Amino acid sequence: MAHRRDLDIVIIGAGHNGLTAAWYLARAGHRLRILEARSRVGGCAVTEEIDPVNAPGCRVSTASYMASMLRPEVVRDMGLVRHGLKVVPADPGLQIALPGGRVLPWWGDEERTRRELRHYSRHDAEVFFRLDRDLKALARFIQPFFLEPPPDTEATGLAGILEMLRVGRRFRGLNGRQLSELVTFLTGSLEQFLDRYFESEEVKRLILANNLYGNHGGPRDPGSAMGLLFHLLSGGEDEKQGFAGHVIGGMGAITQAMATACAEQGVEIRTRTEVERIDTDAGRAVGVTLADGSSLEADIVISNADPKRTFLGLVPEAALDPDFRRQVDAIHMDGPAAKVNLVLDEEPRVTGMPPDAPPLQKML
Repeated sequence: MAHRRDLDIVIIGAGHNGLTAAWYLARAGHRLRILEARSRVGGCAVTEEIDPVNAPGCRVSTASYMASMLRPEVVRDMGLVRHGLKVVPADPGLQIALPGGRVLPWWGDEERTRRELRHYSRHDAEVFFRLDRDLKALARFIQPFFLEPPPDTEATGLAGILEMLRVGRRFRGLNGRQLSELVTFLTGSLEQFLDRYFESEEVKRLILANNLYGNHGGPRDPGSAMGLLFHLLSGGEDEKQGFAGHVIGGMGAITQAMATACAEQGVEIRTRTEVERIDTDAGRAVGVTLADGSSLEADIVISNADPKRTFLGLVPEAALDPDFRRQVDAIHMDGPAAKVNLVLDEEPRVTGMPPDAPPLQKML
């Protein structure tokens, strides 16, 4: 008789990716458990009181700050709105402060943004939206890859041919110019892209600011132009491409709704449960050992931690190929943007901001 393990699946980490995976796997009938080291679920999508002593009751989204790539399919499947999720559009979705007391916003309304851009360059105001339409067309072809297994680059023989055809079907509607642009975005730098199409430094700065978040490296790095496409891969439906919104209750409201949806599916979430090691046998994960010394057996282990934490910190060194470990170690984890949370005793005043600006516009 085959040995029956404690669980089918153990998921390390109750961030939004771990919670989403747990919900779909539980719906498919798997026995699973999520193990979270912190006292709350959410990972980077949390709402916390950052200074209970000096600012009691002041709760902020301490890490992730805006909902912009939450797939509508996931929202619908998990019933997140039914579980309390409410997102209001961020408008402007982005704005920058410029020298001389000027503020340049990127509004949801095209004509309103066009008027703002014309103050700096009439040429750039037209190019800006032509490129926006081209980018959205490219993004529509890439979006499906987010909801299916990634291409198998090592497939050979008939399997390799079928894989190539599967991937190729995604790009049947692209013309030669669009394919060339896609290659540019995948390999070129943001600086090259901006210098190629725009003349105004102010407009370049607005686009650059939008590209910083979620990117590794700076605007001169190869592949950094891909950030422009990346931010359009959020909404799914055409009218939602590039959607960004503020979550009522902070970013933690997303993961709280997800946790409620998981509980509805029978998923057990254990907080304050730190995983010390992923246990392996003959090259396969067979469970986890916890910080308290106890262990759990499972047929599959899913890690919601980052690659370095997972493969260099949790998986035993002897269980991995040395070359693979070197590749993981070489992954760049730095980025050009940072977030600082401040509790202030009054609303900050930004030079150039209209005095009658609505609260959402005052968020730089």
